[in-house]
Amino acid sequence: MANTPPEPPIRDRDDTKLLEDLCIALRNVGVWDSELPDGDTVGKFVEETKMIHAELKQRGVDLDTRVSQLSTKAGWLMGDLLNDCLDFPKTLPYVKEADGIRRYFRCWLCAEREFTPDAKRFLVCKECLHRLLRDIKERVPSKGVMLYRTYNEEKRCHHSNSDTVLATLEQNFDVFSGFCEQCISEELERTKYESQGNT
Repeated sequence: MANTPPEPPIRDRDDTKLLEDLCIALRNVGVWDSELPDGDTVGKFVEETKMIHAELKQRGVDLDTRVSQLSTKAGWLMGDLLNDCLDFPKTLPYVKEADGIRRYFRCWLCAEREFTPDAKRFLVCKECLHRLLRDIKERVPSKGVMLYRTYNEEKRCHHSNSDTVLATLEQNFDVFSGFCEQCISEELERTKYESQGNT
């Protein structure tokens, strides 16, 4: 089988080909955005997007129509993604879904808001953290939440014992341990402190 010939340089591709290549590069940024901020693969596609965009703008090619079509087809806000790529590394180009929520940061509980970019364990928004705290205090789980006690240390946080009420998301019970009232309070305090530090 013959090798696929290499792509011609960007300057040698015609307008139609370059527009399609821009769309492919943007889609690839969206697919690989979990590597941000410094992943090699996503970085390559961001740079490719920038170079193709510069060439098309220099030629005076209209991008808006094709990028809008791509947004409709993909269900992602490709115009925003393109602008974020052009502003990289000042802005990180995480793909936004049709409702404007960055897909990578979509809350795992309500799916209506974003969790904080530095979240590791609590992949839920601030409002849902408050909801989990209320569920534990009232001993009544909300939809999608599981409350439990356990003798298994690997299924509970380091603050807890076998009598502690823990919360977790129903969909994650097999993967993640539960967290207690103190865990959630500490996370809310941490994010509050960081928000104040950024103002």
